[in-house]
Amino acid sequence: MTEHNQDAELQINNEEEMLTLYDEEGNEVLYRKVLEFYHPEFKKEYVILAEEGAESDDDDLIELVPMINEPDENGEGGKFLPVETDEEWSMIEEIVNTEMDDDHDHDHEH
Repeated sequence: MTEHNQDAELQINNEEEMLTLYDEEGNEVLYRKVLEFYHPEFKKEYVILAEEGAESDDDDLIELVPMINEPDENGEGGKFLPVETDEEWSMIEEIVNTEMDDDHDHDHEH
């Protein structure tokens, strides 16, 4: 993990990475990290995940799962927490829409 300057501007990392998480039943689920960013206003690091192998629906949308990356005492990646406030949801939605529009301006043909 990189050190964050608390006054820094929005930092976005869109390198894809695979993560294995566990669902409520304790089953392993493979997720692809599609976006990671630090937001100075909320002073948190956010990770946007997409379930690997998830099929797009008719609108060609794959469900994205935003999480807060809560570092442990050493500043390393610790645990993922759910996003709970409407302000954070709105901010995440805006960033995801902007980033995804930049990256995926082409139509997907199946």
